[in-house]
Amino acid sequence: MDKNRLDELRQLVEEVMYASTKKEAQHSIRRLEFKAAAVKVEVDRYFSGKLSEVVSYAKEASGRVKNKDHWISCVEQCWYVFENGVKEVNETKT
Repeated sequence: MDKNRLDELRQLVEEVMYASTKKEAQHSIRRLEFKAAAVKVEVDRYFSGKLSEVVSYAKEASGRVKNKDHWISCVEQCWYVFENGVKEVNETKT
């Protein structure tokens, strides 16, 4: 997976997490789920699972929710594992 696709996914994750309402996040959520589905078939099952967690936690963090910081922290932790795992696999291939 190239850097542009990773950056695009990350941008969508940010849009979802920081949307001011759940309704406002809906369009970004659909785009994120679509892009994530395409990525999941290209990566290892473990990293696919991490990306699923990122999407799920980002959705939880969207809008005005209790424990928003907790959900954002969960996104960040899973994203770190996903991103570094994908980068490592890409470096091994080259």
